[in-house]
Amino acid sequence: MKKGSLKSTMNRISMKESILKVINNSEKPLSTSEIAQNLNKSWHTVIRYCLDLENDGKLTKFGVGRINIWQKKK
Repeated sequence: MKKGSLKSTMNRISMKESILKVINNSEKPLSTSEIAQNLNKSWHTVIRYCLDLENDGKLTKFGVGRINIWQKKK
């Protein structure tokens, strides 16, 4: 495995862990924008990782109008 590839994998894992931590520490489900603000990351970055976490079976998404709301999968 190339050195850059390992760093990229670690960054992905770190971002996913950060998102899960924010959601776990919240008393309510959070929107993509709320997670992005909390982590000081762009909305686009956060939605990409949230969708990955949903595919991994760790998050559940529901919509309120055009807003995606995320919570830990039960």
